[in-house]
Amino acid sequence: MKYMDMIVSETLRKWPAAITTDRMCSKSYTIEAVNPGEHAIHLKPGDVVVVPINGIHRDSKYFPNTDTFDPERFGDENKGNIKPYTYMPFGLGPRNCIGSRFAILETKTIFFYMLSKFNFVAIDKTQIPIKLCRKNLNPVGENGMWIGIEPRTN
Repeated sequence: MKYMDMIVSETLRKWPAAITTDRMCSKSYTIEAVNPGEHAIHLKPGDVVVVPINGIHRDSKYFPNTDTFDPERFGDENKGNIKPYTYMPFGLGPRNCIGSRFAILETKTIFFYMLSKFNFVAIDKTQIPIKLCRKNLNPVGENGMWIGIEPRTN
């Protein structure tokens, strides 16, 4: 079950439930320029800030080899290397998704029962590796998501 948790975590890193979240600024704050040619950004109360969850999850500064599906990132020996506030599939802090724990538990339960009864196999329409559609805001496969399901015989 520990490895299943690692797989679910890595899946949510690569394909989070929401690609962005937003927050409303409650007090004045300045984001200082870091690189040459940039300007400081001055936020005031009421300004809305969009946090690009998908962009942060796929930033090689935080997750090396971002295109590689690597559940080991979330193993006991590696999860301490994940920088705070860089993994947020359900948001963070007091405004994170209230149903996140239920959603993860439900996902693991479905995986357990599905994998105990069926084998999942590639079919002719299965795209390997999957390529995401650039015309859609949410992560959707270019040609859809196709997989075969066979009953287990053992």
